[in-house]
Amino acid sequence: MGALVALACTEKLTAPGQCPNFCPTTTIGLTDLILPSGIGRDSSYGRPIGYISPPNNSVLLATSLPSVDSRPIILFGLVATRALIASGDTTTGPLLAPDSVQVQVQIVRRDTSAHNLKLSFYRLPLTIDSTTGFAELSDSFNVAPIRSINVDSLLALPGQIDSATGDRVTIDSTFLPLLRFVLVFRFDSLQIPWSPDDSGKVALGIRITADKPTSAVLGALESGAGAGIVWYNRLDSAGTIIDRRQSAAAAFDAFVFDPPPPPLDSNLTVGGVPPARSLLRVDLPRAIRDSTQIVRATLILVPAMAAQGVPGDSFFVAVHQVAADFGAKSPLSTSASLHPDSATVFVGALDTVTVEVTNFLRAWQSDTTIPRTLLLRQLIEVPKAGSRLQEGATFSEIRFYSSRAPAYRPALHLTYIPRYQFGTP
Repeated sequence: MGALVALACTEKLTAPGQCPNFCPTTTIGLTDLILPSGIGRDSSYGRPIGYISPPNNSVLLATSLPSVDSRPIILFGLVATRALIASGDTTTGPLLAPDSVQVQVQIVRRDTSAHNLKLSFYRLPLTIDSTTGFAELSDSFNVAPIRSINVDSLLALPGQIDSATGDRVTIDSTFLPLLRFVLVFRFDSLQIPWSPDDSGKVALGIRITADKPTSAVLGALESGAGAGIVWYNRLDSAGTIIDRRQSAAAAFDAFVFDPPPPPLDSNLTVGGVPPARSLLRVDLPRAIRDSTQIVRATLILVPAMAAQGVPGDSFFVAVHQVAADFGAKSPLSTSASLHPDSATVFVGALDTVTVEVTNFLRAWQSDTTIPRTLLLRQLIEVPKAGSRLQEGATFSEIRFYSSRAPAYRPALHLTYIPRYQFGTP
């Protein structure tokens, strides 16, 4: 009997292989599948209080659109109102009315299709703060501006300098194809008066206009590209007038706009001001999660309406992995392997949006502790130190159908290799 067993197990080296009990019964192939009900418990967050509010935004939005009118407001802080009369002496004298005042602002993004962009400056109450609204400043803006400057006319001058007014502009091309404009405007002491009682504080509002409804993005103090002011004061030192130059950065800036943003509804809102985010929870079937090799995964989002914003503009809808699912306060993952992907959305478009999410689903297969929750937020390209993508830098927004709309709900498009079957099924 033992000899028979040994003979049965002897391999025939010159004969073709025969392994009906061990060879796979199927061939390797790809499966393409759309999971229409793989996403649920999705919600939007960020209204009326958004993730970024105008007072802590890294940019100041200025618009003159039919849909929204937005105006930057800036408060310049305290400066010295007395100065030493002579070196080596502790005697001080009061600073007199300035010969002139310079105000610097930076335009970090603008609508290039609009011509004759004009910035108009208005004096505002020194009481402006993070609670100030559009209606409270209506009287301040409903008067003649203290100065209006045509930016395009200034750019057209040789050297971008107006020798008559002292205005000038410097073009920063570091972030091509985007350009950043550093603008310096000169005011006289009647337009921006010197007030020792207020310690030199001054508040200004900016309104923009052009040949057509337009928008522009100004740098805010949070980005390091905020506004600044320079006082060219005089000091009466025993009958001798001495010049004193002192500067101050913005102590506070924000923007006020009207009308207020539309409230959230049953759809998934992404973007706008204050910026809204949407959270999607994914129910990945266990058979796919545990027994397949995912080749590609794509998130499919169907707009409930055309993207809103400046005609011809665009922005990104980014999909992030959350580090923990805490609803509206879910922090974003900082893992390098879970980097976000995005898709470009054009204002006015109704096209279906698809975003690659392969790396997230593969991570869920290898680590079951990662929450199967994705977050949608809006990003826009703006020249800024350290990063070119920012949230809350535009009024544009888009609303997608949620899981509460069965025919148009978010879905996952999966391409995967099924489990490899060995032996007799």
